Amino acid sequence: MKKEFLLSIVIPTKNRERYAKATIEQILNINDDRIQVVVQDNSDSCLLPGLLVKYNDDNRLKYVYKKGTISFVENFDLAISNADGEYLCIIGDDDGIVPQIVDVVLWAKNNNVDAIKPELNAIYFWPNSEALRNKVDDGYLSISRITTKAKICNPYYEVEKLLNQGAQRYLSLDLVKLYHGVVRRDCLEKIKDITGKYFGGLSPDIYISVALSLSVEKMIKLDFPLTISGICNKSGSSDSATGRHTGNLEDAPHFRGHGTYVWSENVPEFYSVDTIWADSALAAIKDLNRFDLLEKFNVEFLAINCIIKYPQFKGLILKFYKSYLREKGIYTIRRTGTFFTYGIKGLFKKIKVKFWPKQTENYYVNGIKNIMKADITLQKKLLEDGINTNMVISSLDELNQFRN
Repeated sequence: MKKEFLLSIVIPTKNRERYAKATIEQILNINDDRIQVVVQDNSDSCLLPGLLVKYNDDNRLKYVYKKGTISFVENFDLAISNADGEYLCIIGDDDGIVPQIVDVVLWAKNNNVDAIKPELNAIYFWPNSEALRNKVDDGYLSISRITTKAKICNPYYEVEKLLNQGAQRYLSLDLVKLYHGVVRRDCLEKIKDITGKYFGGLSPDIYISVALSLSVEKMIKLDFPLTISGICNKSGSSDSATGRHTGNLEDAPHFRGHGTYVWSENVPEFYSVDTIWADSALAAIKDLNRFDLLEKFNVEFLAINCIIKYPQFKGLILKFYKSYLREKGIYTIRRTGTFFTYGIKGLFKKIKVKFWPKQTENYYVNGIKNIMKADITLQKKLLEDGINTNMVISSLDELNQFRN
């Protein structure tokens, strides 16, 4: 008989056995049979099972190996297909979870909540992450201020805001998160019923975030970490921090495993975080047949943002948008004003931080050797600050709209 789980922690992985092993052990070390760990492995060699022999009889662990070259998107899609939980959470193979996640998900189930967007209050840099500047790179945990406050969100409105800012900085918006967030499985099935798949585009993170934000009915944001975001020297986060996510479009690793891929006509054809995000956000909208939303996409905002951030591609961007800008005329000028308003706000914020900096509320610890010790350190800090599960649930209970 197939066991039912409240929550599946889904981990797509490839060629990072050392980190994946530590992450899996950290989760399975939590003594709770309501959690399932689903590992979707597309590594070049099937080495990970040999590192997890002691869990062979643990039915909470589900390991699936897929040989051959497949895309990031397909690996994520397979991972979700193999999950059995009523709620799902995707993390990276260098991340971890916080034990309190189970009680929060149970609350969500009892109150008919579709999605939870937790804050990433805990970030762990593995030893030799190569992502730290002017800090000792020996295993570094950063914990930001945690209030446990909860609020109701309207993710559909956030999608409109995202489009108005050229699909940039999506993590600053209150969109639904499956990656480092929690979502009811039924919401994912709604997407698959329409598109025939869970994921599309080139970036599974932003694609599913936009798709779910157009699909869920009840979402909350919680100022409490349910996961620990890990950064190692082989991670995409590390690449972003060191500037390795830029180049010719054909060199983008996101294309590996794809057959024919149609890049959005509204996005400049070069490889960067900004352009990959924009293309994948638009792919989600098209796949869901929400063509009415495409007119809200601020092409001018994206173009100007890319010129400023990637001046080496200025000629390509200007050539790409020359006819578009000429055709739009006054409308373009009006929409471009959104960018300058956005940019001026950002500039004043930077000036304020530089000349009138607030005393930092972050808590830093060095010498944390792995993700399990990172969670232990986080739990100690929560205890010191008097933050417990009851406080979190009490904050959630104040959202009476979700009561049955």
